[in-house]
Amino acid sequence: MKWLNLHHLKYFFVIVEEGTLTKAARRLLVGQPALSAQLKLFQQALGASLFIRQGKKLVLTPVGEYVYKYAKAIKGLEDELLSNLDHVTNYEERELVLGAQESVPKSVLARAIMTIQKTRPVFIRVIEGTGDELFNLLTVGKIDIFIGNFRPLSTTKEVLYKSLSKEEVYVWGSKSKSNFQKNFPRSLNGGDFILSGLQNQLRHDFEKYMLESGMKFHVSVEAQDTALQKELAMGGLGLLLLGQDSAKAWVKSGRLVKIGKLPGIVEEYWLGIVKKDLDNQFITELMAAF
Repeated sequence: MKWLNLHHLKYFFVIVEEGTLTKAARRLLVGQPALSAQLKLFQQALGASLFIRQGKKLVLTPVGEYVYKYAKAIKGLEDELLSNLDHVTNYEERELVLGAQESVPKSVLARAIMTIQKTRPVFIRVIEGTGDELFNLLTVGKIDIFIGNFRPLSTTKEVLYKSLSKEEVYVWGSKSKSNFQKNFPRSLNGGDFILSGLQNQLRHDFEKYMLESGMKFHVSVEAQDTALQKELAMGGLGLLLLGQDSAKAWVKSGRLVKIGKLPGIVEEYWLGIVKKDLDNQFITELMAAF
């Protein structure tokens, strides 16, 4: 039976990630000659060359590309194993890492955190990022829960989803934009908008609606954080897309006015958690709480 030296596989993975033996040796805290010797042994064991040299850089051969795909997958499993072991051995003391999409309104996020705490009191650490960034962290076990406005499909993990809230989408603006209320929604044609990034589901639905309606628009500012979007809209930099609950406090204070409701467009926020054999009771309790 042939055995694969996992130390060699790790060295190979780091060499690919760093691009040169010098950088890889520095990261691995080994001497460059020793690392070069280990790479040579790995290639001999596999019976194939994994790199070709182009100047100072090492470039993967087709076989190297093939091996790297497996090395990357094994590294992901290693990260998941270590994360799950920590989950098992230190559950009572561990933190729950919640990844929130930057465009999720803070009111939705706050309600989710309070619901989690009522389900089982734990220390919660919140990190924010784009949907793709957070979902990748979720599938390798770096975060425990994902909250966002879309449900990405995973080819490697089974992810459980629960709808947190759903709200109809309205167009909002400062008082200086109240002229857009007349002849709405045709008044939106040619308007300036403050929108989330292209990966945002609401942005996608809005662009589709405008295209199908034969209307054009201009993005004056692109920002993920809804609090920042509201401040910019209040300053008159453009129109804003939000659910009514998300805009309630700003409307009450007179800082934003309702322009009109976008027909057929809703924004839904989701909680996602990777289905694991570990601590299924907590997962069951959590999904039932929402």
